[in-house]
Amino acid sequence: MDSSLNAGPVGLRDRQKLERERRIVKAAEKLFARKGYAEVAMEDVAARAGLAVGTIYNYFPSKSALLLAIVRRETESMLARGRKILDHPPRDAVAAACAFTEIFLDDLTRDDRRLWRELLGAAIADPSVVGRRLFEGDAQLVSQLASLLEHYRNCGVLASDMEPMPAATVLYGVCFTWMTAYLMNDSISAEMVRNEIQRGTAIAMRGLFPHANTISITTRG
Repeated sequence: MDSSLNAGPVGLRDRQKLERERRIVKAAEKLFARKGYAEVAMEDVAARAGLAVGTIYNYFPSKSALLLAIVRRETESMLARGRKILDHPPRDAVAAACAFTEIFLDDLTRDDRRLWRELLGAAIADPSVVGRRLFEGDAQLVSQLASLLEHYRNCGVLASDMEPMPAATVLYGVCFTWMTAYLMNDSISAEMVRNEIQRGTAIAMRGLFPHANTISITTRG
């Protein structure tokens, strides 16, 4: 029998499995943000997702596995946006760097800030697993930013002795400082954070140009 005859049903089952997994992760994300990670039971997730508890455990063996799935989803989303910028770098290097910082900020402010508070709290409580996953995700995005800075250095826009990874880490530091402030202080708005990150990024980027007075950032053709 032609094996291709089975391709449809198998593909459908795979799609159904992925859709169910997304439902479970989305339900967990909403509950963690509303009630707090420690207060949510797997039964709560099952009820919100409209599934049996046993089905939840078939996909995720523990609540921490659900938390890691949320981290993985957020990381994949950010890296996909980073790749788009890398594939088509803007001519303006400062604008490009600011676009990268928007990836961090948009992901943080898209939902209630309590979800990220819960994620950071879990990372501190379990640094070897949750903390490591969060760090790995940020490290990948910083690596993408370093590749972008290297592109502009190779084009002659940024200083020839600029080291891409340390420079990208400095820009990440600007983001991390203000994003932490946003999570820790409800009086700080997302718009305020966005403005301060853009200002800090522009200041840091100007220090990477080959001459202090250089403001032209047109790449070489």
